[in-house]
Amino acid sequence: MNELDEVKVSVLGRKTPFTVTEDMPITKAADKMLREKVHSLIVVDQKGKPVGILDSWDVMKVTFMGESGKDLPISKVLDKKRFFYVYEEVSLRDALNLMLDKGVRALPVLDEQDNLVGKISLTDIAKFVREKL
Repeated sequence: MNELDEVKVSVLGRKTPFTVTEDMPITKAADKMLREKVHSLIVVDQKGKPVGILDSWDVMKVTFMGESGKDLPISKVLDKKRFFYVYEEVSLRDALNLMLDKGVRALPVLDEQDNLVGKISLTDIAKFVREKL
């Protein structure tokens, strides 16, 4: 599908993402995921800059730690080495390839000044493809 090369991430990924801070307890983040019906949250520092992405797998891992894990701050479970993002002008195909290559289901979308402007997920791209077929 040629449109995956032509359409930029900004078309689908320019929506306000749900965010959490690094010092928030993991249980509060899990509650936010459930409330907002999302599988991931963008983790931001005190200045609002994205530093990671917390997904449902991260929350599940902590769940198996029992009581000892419930009050952990997000920073203790966040794997910053697995933080990937895209800029608005990246093609949908490149964003999709990055997600598949890195094994992630969503990516923060940044503008030219590295400000968080959205999030794009595998589901967003799948819906786009479904509409075009």
